[in-house]
Amino acid sequence: MTITLVPANSGKELDDFIDLPARLYSGFPEYTPPLRMDRESVLRPDKASFFKHGSACYWVAYRDGQAVGRISAQIDKAQPKGVFEDAGLFGCLDAIDDPDVTRPLFEAAETWLREQGRARAIGPFLLSINGEPGLLVEGRSEPPLLMVPWHPAYLEQHVLANGYARAHDLHYWRMEDLPARIAAFRSRPRFSDRIATLTLRKIDMKNIARDIEIMRQIYNDAWKKNWGFVPLEKEDLEAISTELKPFVKSEFGFIAELEGRPVAVAMFIPNLYEITKDIGPVPSFIGWMKLGIRMLFRRFQTGNVILFGLLSEYHQSIGGAVLSRSLLDEMLHRLSEYKEHTGWMEAGWVLEENIPIQGILQEYGFKKKRTLRLFDKSI
Repeated sequence: MTITLVPANSGKELDDFIDLPARLYSGFPEYTPPLRMDRESVLRPDKASFFKHGSACYWVAYRDGQAVGRISAQIDKAQPKGVFEDAGLFGCLDAIDDPDVTRPLFEAAETWLREQGRARAIGPFLLSINGEPGLLVEGRSEPPLLMVPWHPAYLEQHVLANGYARAHDLHYWRMEDLPARIAAFRSRPRFSDRIATLTLRKIDMKNIARDIEIMRQIYNDAWKKNWGFVPLEKEDLEAISTELKPFVKSEFGFIAELEGRPVAVAMFIPNLYEITKDIGPVPSFIGWMKLGIRMLFRRFQTGNVILFGLLSEYHQSIGGAVLSRSLLDEMLHRLSEYKEHTGWMEAGWVLEENIPIQGILQEYGFKKKRTLRLFDKSI
């Protein structure tokens, strides 16, 4: 049967592009679809913050009028020169288990990237490395987590069959049995007490724009020397904070200050899949009512650390080690005060070579649970 590829940046094709994973993977018990309005906010060119600093093209593969695959190709202007060897990006890769579908999808994305002057392709990304990077290759049966993609096992084989090789792995680490962990750390002196001039303050919701910008600047400085670093643009963090503001308490984010100067940041967000996973990507009227009630009264049990870092001048120093542990200590103490939290939390986007961070996470009882893999290819 003939496979037809159609550009999907508007109209029905864009709707098919956005809806495809939820329909395609509905038979997989491990898969939980995100809300459609969430996918629209990160994919629609007229809504997504990515398009303020990047460009992209989408394709949908059809068989007998039925959408059976999708892919994107994109250029992120925020990507510093030399990162990924100036490669273009591909992403949004979802398809049935059929090489006749995935092959033309990759060909379309690679052709577009060559036309943009790129000689390599790396991905997958939704849509940038600061969005949802990587193909899930380990942890498919783990509970769904906000901002973490899900893919069926066969998809990796299609990536490899199209000439891509593993480029890098990103890991998610989980601390389980939080009540016991929190109790243990509450009983010991805080690392922050070792630095007399250190203050750990929560996000000021009345000055949220100021604090979000402080967090962005520290995050960018903290990660600038890491593999694949692309600066977090102001509009990207603003978009995330706007969408999550109804669910995030001020104590879930905090800024560490030394003698009044911001030097480190951390932010924890609740796992919204707890309130959405049983109502589907497009809720019914009753579903929306359930969602509204849960938004008001839900006691979240799980969550994700989405920002964590300290200024680069403190890296690989005793002071930096104390600061890192102070951030984790403070997070656990804050969660203990938020008495509803009795489940687990994950720290993600941990690079495979970041041994110091992995060591700290292991010290605190975190265990690796998921692996997201990036692939690249000369085109």
